Amino acid sequence: LIRWRWLVVLLTLVWVFAAASGGRFLSFTNDYRIFFSEENPQLQAFDELQNTYNKSDNALMVITPKSGNVFTPEILSVVEEITEAAWQTPYSLRVDSITNFQHTYAEADDLVVENLVEDALSLGPEEVARVRAVALAEPGLLNRIISPSGHVTGVNVTVHLPEIDLQAEVPEVVTFIRGLAKEYEAKYPQVEIRLTGVAFMNNAFPEAAQSDVKTLVPIMFLVILLLVGFSVRVIGGTIATLL
Repeated sequence: LIRWRWLVVLLTLVWVFAAASGGRFLSFTNDYRIFFSEENPQLQAFDELQNTYNKSDNALMVITPKSGNVFTPEILSVVEEITEAAWQTPYSLRVDSITNFQHTYAEADDLVVENLVEDALSLGPEEVARVRAVALAEPGLLNRIISPSGHVTGVNVTVHLPEIDLQAEVPEVVTFIRGLAKEYEAKYPQVEIRLTGVAFMNNAFPEAAQSDVKTLVPIMFLVILLLVGFSVRVIGGTIATLL
């Protein structure tokens, strides 16, 4: 080691850099498929289901009135407005809420299909009561878009990602929905909007990792520095070990 010290240093550095070269394959991803192999039977069945019907990626805006009651003209109007704006979500395929639910009823010999809520602010007490009765009796809405007590509702945006670049597509959807929620919370302080869904779950993976890089990793290095310094009690050795 002493006689060939420079050669040892050189070969050690070459070996370290060769080993570290694998770092170029490290990346953040927001695709839940990374947790499964291509041969995973559950993933294959899921892919077959989506290929046969449609993908179910979504972003759900949960609207919570501070009054605890969705069924008022003012809150229904907010839901109606958010539903309309949500159609502008990138890659959106459909938007579902209690206001645009296609309610079907018979009128004489005719079958009428229309939005459950139209022009919410013009609704009287009897019409609001009718909307409540229909929404809470509809299996397609109850426990999906509206809670049984009517204290919270949701606007669900189904998105169809082209999956050309998920690193850009998923954050694009999440950023738009977050901006929409922030805009309408500021516009209507009587409601709170919480966000969830597959798009937000996928986006949480890289966001959490990047947050850790900014917080936990520096803390980790600081702890290592303190422990090594306490152990070796030499500044040069501490710095060398840390490097």
